[in-house]
Amino acid sequence: MGTIETRNIIHHTIDTLPPEKLDDLLDFLDDLQRSSEEETALLMRDPGFVKDYQAAKEEIRTGKTVSFKSIRRDV
Repeated sequence: MGTIETRNIIHHTIDTLPPEKLDDLLDFLDDLQRSSEEETALLMRDPGFVKDYQAAKEEIRTGKTVSFKSIRRDV
């Protein structure tokens, strides 16, 4: 996927987010921007991480997830 297509998808996704998630997204993007590129590269070179990350994305896409509330225990 090219940079322009990726940016278009990102913009579309942001435009469809509910307003209450925008602050969380901004915090994540800020953290991502400040994180070390070397750390990110290290993770992306780890085949286990990449495989797990792709599997998790597929589970989210297909709805094979559970809500945090359903598994949370009050401690």
